[in-house]
Amino acid sequence: MHSAFAREGRQNQLYAEGARLVAGCVPVDRRNRRVLLVASSKHDGEWVLPKGGWENDETQEEAAARETWEEGGVIGRIVAHLGEYEHKINKRTGGPESIFIFFEMDVERIEDRWPEMKKRERRWFSYEDARATVSKKVMRKALEQCSLARG
Repeated sequence: MHSAFAREGRQNQLYAEGARLVAGCVPVDRRNRRVLLVASSKHDGEWVLPKGGWENDETQEEAAARETWEEGGVIGRIVAHLGEYEHKINKRTGGPESIFIFFEMDVERIEDRWPEMKKRERRWFSYEDARATVSKKVMRKALEQCSLARG
């Protein structure tokens, strides 16, 4: 299940009416009220929730868990669907460029070696700091839906 390599390329990724379907997780440590964020691969100094393209041979949950493994080396159990969020409107079509589908994951293990370990740092943040740190509105909305938001 947990490959040593990250999937690459977009040939198997799913789209809905032109919008790229992206699946990801809010990886939580409930006991310590923490969220694991990963360094963005595109923007230096930016921290994000692990996420990536949903592919045609997996469920949304499988895609979210796979991306969380590839980007953060995290293995866990998906415990809740946190919603679907449109991201960036395409000026040409008027529709979203991406639709983000987020799940809450109870973190069970963090591995020392993972597919994107040379590309990305990972770090635990308190729930409050995670909310203040992520810059994308879709990620803030997902965090606001997770169990840690309810105290």
